[in-house]
Amino acid sequence: MDWIKTHHRALSPLRPFFRDVDVSVPRLYRNRKGFLYVHVPFCTGNCTFCILYRERPTVPYERYVNALLRELRNCHSFKPVVVYFGGGTPTLLPAKGFGEILDEVTSRTSPGEVTVESTVSEFDEEKARALSELGVNRISFGIQTFEGRKRALLGRRSGAEEAFKKLKLAMEYFDVVSVDLLYDLPFGNTLLEDVETVIKLDIDGLSIYPLEHTPLTAKYPHPSVEENLRDFLSAVTFLYEHGYRHLSMNHFTNGRDGFLYSVTFTRPEVPLLGIGPGAGGHVMGHRIFHSPGVGRYLSNPYSVKAVLSGAFDFERFVSRLFEGRLTFDTFRLEDFPSLAIAEERGWVEVRGKTALLTPLGLFWANTLAYLMCLDYVRTRLEAALGEAEVGGEAA
Repeated sequence: MDWIKTHHRALSPLRPFFRDVDVSVPRLYRNRKGFLYVHVPFCTGNCTFCILYRERPTVPYERYVNALLRELRNCHSFKPVVVYFGGGTPTLLPAKGFGEILDEVTSRTSPGEVTVESTVSEFDEEKARALSELGVNRISFGIQTFEGRKRALLGRRSGAEEAFKKLKLAMEYFDVVSVDLLYDLPFGNTLLEDVETVIKLDIDGLSIYPLEHTPLTAKYPHPSVEENLRDFLSAVTFLYEHGYRHLSMNHFTNGRDGFLYSVTFTRPEVPLLGIGPGAGGHVMGHRIFHSPGVGRYLSNPYSVKAVLSGAFDFERFVSRLFEGRLTFDTFRLEDFPSLAIAEERGWVEVRGKTALLTPLGLFWANTLAYLMCLDYVRTRLEAALGEAEVGGEAA
């Protein structure tokens, strides 16, 4: 059985139920509350592990911020209660740009959580002070690992000591500090050691991801699935023993990190407005996509593609799996044979109409979601064939 690493691939069997639609994006978001994602694709380095869209900054940041503001103001009645600046490297933007965007947000509502992603290299005390004064209360660092040789191999330009220094600095200015860690690394994992370091530093939250191998990283030897499973379980056990708990997706918290933005992955019924090239959002069963390309975006920040899901009720249901539990109220447990297999393998515990992910199940969560999507597709096909047969007999 393949190991499915990402939630995007986990839900990929549902794509045939999407259809292109021509809609007014401002109308879809009119008078709604939800989450705002601001994409800043700029990077000055070239991380070998990154599979996301990014560009080197070749245009004035002011022009880019103005385009973001134009798009945000196009949905002028939308009220963002959570804001997330992702990238790329958002901290490349000057403080003035953050201020203009957050001024627009706070003119409509008071967001409860404002997160900015950063690298260690593009963070210093001046930026920390400015972002904190602007209302940013959560910062997330793409650490990946603290081990020096692996950081260099992954394209990280700073060493472990600088990472320690910047994390401690961030803790002086922000309510919540979070980090991303990777496993399935070239030449073996350091996940348990990295988790131990996170706990020693008293970091509030951490996301643990398996590396999606690029052509640059795939050429190196890396752990087997069995080795990755062992290392993941060791790290999760250590987290639980030290008071951390699973929150959602791949994220763990010591209780201080609520990571409100993670709801966008587990509850697709909550509106998400994504602005910037490469950004995506969702609202009312629609998914909204921006094509990559800063130049294209500057010329027309309103150009998007929209699709409508014909399986939204199921998508909303199965996405709850990433919170660690599924309740079978609108769907029947017996329609998902993959869940019985998951129970046999120890991925889930079934209690009445509720399935709970075990620590083993957290590792296999994307794979289980993928299999449940296949179960759903099979059920839909069988129903359609049954209707066709009945129609043929009636004719």
